[in-house]
Amino acid sequence: MAPDSLQLIASWPVSLAGLVVELVLIIALTGWMLVKVFKLDAGTAYLSSFPGHLSFILGIAAAGVGDSRQIVIIQVIRILMLTIAVPVGAVFLPIDHFTPPAPTDFLDIGQLLALGAGCVVVGLVFVWLKVPAGFVLGSMAAATAAKLGGLYVEAIPTPLVTVTFILTGALIGSRFAGITRAEFMSAAKGGLIATAMTVAIVTVVTYAVSLVVDMPFGQIWLGLSPGALEGMGALGIALGYDTAFIAAHHVIRLLLLSFAIPAVVVLIRRREAAAIARQQ
Repeated sequence: MAPDSLQLIASWPVSLAGLVVELVLIIALTGWMLVKVFKLDAGTAYLSSFPGHLSFILGIAAAGVGDSRQIVIIQVIRILMLTIAVPVGAVFLPIDHFTPPAPTDFLDIGQLLALGAGCVVVGLVFVWLKVPAGFVLGSMAAATAAKLGGLYVEAIPTPLVTVTFILTGALIGSRFAGITRAEFMSAAKGGLIATAMTVAIVTVVTYAVSLVVDMPFGQIWLGLSPGALEGMGALGIALGYDTAFIAAHHVIRLLLLSFAIPAVVVLIRRREAAAIARQQ
């Protein structure tokens, strides 16, 4: 995200309003379903309902919010359904080969150390304030503020990004250790139903937006889709849609989730504390 990314917010007000409504409905309805139907605790259910930011969610779960194993299964089911279905569908479309844009400027060692130090300091402040997953949220807040503030525009060096993804994948895989077949099947059913609900909500909201704005239904759906940015971008290119529209909506979706996830976690923690106080 570049400092001028926020200027895109004013470009598509109706579809962005639809994006906000969609996220509220997805989180509220799928979270409620997982609590009522599958009897998951609120932390597990609502962290499983967020359409995106898996590594961020796992960081919060690792700090003791919800059952990280259940969250991983449900979230991975959602990602697999989207990322597998999109390429399979793309096989039947006339997609030309293209080279994805790659960064050319990278942070140097001094910038990395300064950014790392800032993340540590803000993380410690968040821990002191007893914010859930303080280091995760603090680091993300510090890096985002620095990026949007124009303190740096370069990208993270590729080897460092690669190592980060490897460690994130190892963390995700480690959560499957000790999971029984019955436990996996139960969580997988929740994941399938939650994903189906999410896709249905996106489709309904897309239809409502398409009645107001003069855009192809497919372009709006790809922009409001619950994840799989790379696949949706590829389909957008294949179908001749405005890829800036699609990319901008996915960036804003992730930005909104960055604020929504910790806010929901704080609310869950407060409800749990109030319930314990009433029992005493």
